[in-house]
Amino acid sequence: MLSVTNLEKSYSDKKILNGVNLKVEKGEILGFVGANGAGKTTTLNIITGILDCNNGKIEINGLPKESGIEYKRQFFFIPDTINIYKNISGMDWILFLMNLYNNKNDEKLNEYVNLFGMQESIKKPTGTYSYGMLHKLLLIAAFTINPPIIIMDEPLNGLDPNAVLVFKRLIKQYVEKGGTVFFSTHLLDVAEKICNTVAILKEGKIILHDQIKNIIGEKSLESIFMEAQIYEGKTSIN
Repeated sequence: MLSVTNLEKSYSDKKILNGVNLKVEKGEILGFVGANGAGKTTTLNIITGILDCNNGKIEINGLPKESGIEYKRQFFFIPDTINIYKNISGMDWILFLMNLYNNKNDEKLNEYVNLFGMQESIKKPTGTYSYGMLHKLLLIAAFTINPPIIIMDEPLNGLDPNAVLVFKRLIKQYVEKGGTVFFSTHLLDVAEKICNTVAILKEGKIILHDQIKNIIGEKSLESIFMEAQIYEGKTSIN
């Protein structure tokens, strides 16, 4: 599904990514975790085309990043920092995105608007939205468009408890129908509860990548994460 090979990124003389290799298979929910500055957001921004890399190869469903619009239609990205034209209504913005993805589904759109409680605010300019409302708007767009993979940077930021519950339910349904999820988070308990696979990034390299059930055993992801900061390069920690 998503393949990242030998990804490298530097700024001046500072190396941010040092040969990231990662595969996210169809039906996976992969949590991408690491300390601040490990390179999580940089990795996501390169995969989604916001940044260029110095070296490496990225493919989604066999399409290389260089293939342009067809590559970008393979995913929907929800960044941590959300920037939308402030004068457009939430509804018009989603309809615009649906046209870009050649995927129009008014029935699903209305269903998700109702689930996230956005019936009135969806008609208003996005410049009036709080961060949490913007985040819900992007989730509505992602699930309505239903791309092969949803990529997210800190997916629960700004969401109220009801929106979190809706998000978890829709993610489960999306994956059961063949979708794939790849998200970065600093909330280890969230990754442990939602994901079936975890990759830990340290100083620009993947130091641990395996299924949650293989990694944790009787431990918590938090304890595994702390151990992984010390014992690098193992696929599992006992």
